[in-house]
Amino acid sequence: MEKNYNLDIVRADNISALSNFKCGVKSMDDFIHDQENGLAKFIKLRLSNLWLVLEEGKAVAFFALSKDALVLNNEDRRNIESKDKNAAALPTDNDADKFWDKEKFPAFEIDYLAVCKEMRDNPDEHIGTFIIEEICRMADADIFSATMFLTVEALDTNEYSAVKFYQNCGFEFSDVAQNKYNYDTMFGNQPTTRRMYKIIIPIEEV
Repeated sequence: MEKNYNLDIVRADNISALSNFKCGVKSMDDFIHDQENGLAKFIKLRLSNLWLVLEEGKAVAFFALSKDALVLNNEDRRNIESKDKNAAALPTDNDADKFWDKEKFPAFEIDYLAVCKEMRDNPDEHIGTFIIEEICRMADADIFSATMFLTVEALDTNEYSAVKFYQNCGFEFSDVAQNKYNYDTMFGNQPTTRRMYKIIIPIEEV
C-alpha cells in the first residue's frame, strides 16, 4: 500500500543540516561527513545540487542532482521500444529514427541519495521510492532544458549494493554500460558502482 508522506524537499547550499545524519552504510556516512573531500566539497564546487528531505524540520534523507548525457545503442533502443510502458514517452513511428539518431540523450543524474538509518531499518517505510518519484516530477517539470532520463551510478560493493533498490524503481542497465562493466571486470578492475538509467514517462495533468 502506498504511504502518504508529509515531507518537505528543499534546496541547500551546504551540508550543515546533515551534521548528525547517518544512513548506516559506513562508506556513505564517511563520505557525507568528510569535510575536505566528501559531499561538502562536491556541493561547494557546484558539481551537484543538494536537496534535503525534511520531516518536521529534521533531515531524514537527501539527494544530489546534476545534469548528464546518456549514451544508448541499437540494443538499448530495441529494449526500450519493446516495453509497452514506455510508449507514452517515445516519439511516433514517423519521428522515431530521427529521435534515436541522437548521439546522447539529456538526463538528470542522481549523484547521491541516502535515507536515514531509522527509516531504512523500518520495513514499512518506502521513502526511497517516494524520493525517486519526486525526482521524476522535478525532471519532468524542468523548464530550462529537456530531460527524458534519470541516470545513477548505483553503489555496488561488498558492504552494500543499491542496485536492487534502483531496479525496483524501474532503473536498468544500458547495453553500453553493461559492455563497459563486463570489460572492466574481465581485466580485473572491479567497479564499485553500476551505471543505470530510467526513462521518464510524461506526467499527465490532472
